[in-house]
Amino acid sequence: MPVRLAGTYGASIAALFILSMEPAQAQDASGQIRLDTIEVQGQGETGTGPVNGYVATRSTTGSKTDTPILEVPQTINVVTADQIRAQGAQSVSEALRYTAGVRTELYGGASQFDSYTQIRGFKGDLFLDGMRLPDGAATADWTTSVIEPYGLERIEVLKGPSSVLYGQSGPGGLVNMVSKRPLATPFREIQLQTGSHGRAQAAFDFSGPIDPQGQFLYRLTGLGRISETQTDFIDDNRLFIAPAFTWRPSADTTLTVMAQYMRERDGKTSFNYLPSSGTLYPNRVNGRLPWNRYAGEPGFDRFDRDQGSVGYAFEHRFNDSLSFSQNLRYTQNDIYLRAVNRNGELLADNRTLNRAAFRIDAAARALTLDNRLEAKFGTGLLSHTALLGLDYRNETSEYDVGRGPAASIQIFNPVYGAAIADPGINFQRKDAELRQLGFYVQDQIKYERWIATLSGRYDIADTKTRTHTLTTNALVRSKANDRAFSGRAGLSYVFDNGIAPYVSVSTSFQPTAETDFYGNAFKPLTATQYEAGIKYQPSWINASLTAAVFDIRQQNAPSADPNPAHSFARVQLGEVSVRGFDIEARAQLTEGLGLIASYALLDHEVTKSTVAADIGKRLPATPMHQGSLWADYTFQGGALAGLGFGGGIRYVGSTYDTNNTVRIPSYTLVDASLSYDLGKLAPALDGAKLAVVAKNLFDRYYVSQCGNVPGCTLGSRRSVLATLTYRW
Repeated sequence: MPVRLAGTYGASIAALFILSMEPAQAQDASGQIRLDTIEVQGQGETGTGPVNGYVATRSTTGSKTDTPILEVPQTINVVTADQIRAQGAQSVSEALRYTAGVRTELYGGASQFDSYTQIRGFKGDLFLDGMRLPDGAATADWTTSVIEPYGLERIEVLKGPSSVLYGQSGPGGLVNMVSKRPLATPFREIQLQTGSHGRAQAAFDFSGPIDPQGQFLYRLTGLGRISETQTDFIDDNRLFIAPAFTWRPSADTTLTVMAQYMRERDGKTSFNYLPSSGTLYPNRVNGRLPWNRYAGEPGFDRFDRDQGSVGYAFEHRFNDSLSFSQNLRYTQNDIYLRAVNRNGELLADNRTLNRAAFRIDAAARALTLDNRLEAKFGTGLLSHTALLGLDYRNETSEYDVGRGPAASIQIFNPVYGAAIADPGINFQRKDAELRQLGFYVQDQIKYERWIATLSGRYDIADTKTRTHTLTTNALVRSKANDRAFSGRAGLSYVFDNGIAPYVSVSTSFQPTAETDFYGNAFKPLTATQYEAGIKYQPSWINASLTAAVFDIRQQNAPSADPNPAHSFARVQLGEVSVRGFDIEARAQLTEGLGLIASYALLDHEVTKSTVAADIGKRLPATPMHQGSLWADYTFQGGALAGLGFGGGIRYVGSTYDTNNTVRIPSYTLVDASLSYDLGKLAPALDGAKLAVVAKNLFDRYYVSQCGNVPGCTLGSRRSVLATLTYRW
């Protein structure tokens, strides 16, 4: 398909590069840049800084202190920026494909959201720089934030309940994305990308000091893209800009202001449900539906998204023992959706698909604040790293829905162009507000090689919802005032050889602004996890291994409403259980050779329910087995110096729908990569690199999930991307 460079997006991409001009720096008589001696952030790995290769050794996600991963009594998996680049990930969901026990892209290749991410069988919560993003609980996930992976330094998965530090978070764990921050040494990168579906993308990343003393630092990251997708009429156009500024008035004080804005226009419907006959099951009359089949109406459908945030991270060190940190962010997300979607399965002729029109206007506003006081001290033979924190979150959301009729379509030979009337907002209006205040304490206590981590938290959460069903003019107001304790206790022992066994127990408390179809407020979700594991970071090689067994029990678990008339609504079950094992290994075995391997086993079921028939059912869209392997190698010398190649294989086991009546088969996908350092070809090209990545190399046709309302989504078909990167 032809690449469309003209118009608003082409001009905007050019404008992004004009904005990326670097500030001038002082030069001496020889023309060289003069910089005073400064303390360089990132000498050695930090919990929020860049990682060379695939193996991270430190994190702030597991303890809110910059701590070695070996010392945290929970599983932490880190996806580095190098891995994102090597695998050509174009979304956070794609970046997590090789992470143990994490299932992404549940709604397949047509989904434009990262929120449908499972960790240990439960929906994972999304955080950016340690603060929760709007979760869209009152808006059926439509306003959940989507983060551009090019703007990230790393993606960290903290597994298990983590309410003790983060307040609202589910039992499976959370995904904390770490933004790129200003660097003290100059960094410049330009990237051009093209490939499947007429993709044309340009990106830049510039950072460094503004003044010779290094007191002021900046970073400017941007991306512009115009692209079609594997599905007819669905585009993937995006503009993204993320400025950041750091002020360091002294060696003890740092203020970093970060903002980002993302704009997507005319992306058509953000999902593409197709009938199970012709996707999951063979259609004896018409065969199989192709990858690109679109069930909507291109002249009617539209999907627009505007997303922006601004905030800061402040740190002050009073002395070597006492420091204070404060993070604040305001986020605003707006969605406009108009779509025609499948309504039921095929009719008796095996080709006609009924459809319905609907419209969604949704918005979310969130203010988050996190204050932390960290103290390091000793008591006799014990050394302590104590944390005292207070965080606050206020999120408001609006969700207005309209529904109307739409013409049916012959899905195996579609003819588009039917006149569809905009239904307006005629079905339901919902408003919700959630306020949460949390007080937490933590003490990391060391005695020789023993490390005990004790944490406790008290939450005050108030939610208000207002649901106006326009079809019946029924108005339901609900309030919930929840108070709860959550905690974590863990014990680790770090041997000299880098082996660290640990045990822990942690709980979660998750109030929500969500309601059922009738507007009744949900009860808070609570859970407990018992985990035992072992971590290994050998001193003789750059590698890490994490293995854990766990048992999670969640009460008041949400699930899709089994009533077909209640589309997008959810209900609460009694209790669900997930027990299992996961393991992940990462290594830079030799210079130029990287390896990532993972496997997870999940034994999951509904253990209590108000509906007796639900007991014993498996959790929807949750595989029992999942595994992956990735390896790449770059020649370091000889005639092939600079040439790199790699590949990976991903396996996802079979899953079920909500009612456990439909089984979705397992699938195995293969990825491949090829790269070349152009600087090895000619000195004038030093800093330039060309990379080609193929995902789902053999174009394996598979179904990603089937919902409780009949209908399935196709997975991601083969895509090939070529990227030219230049750094100087």
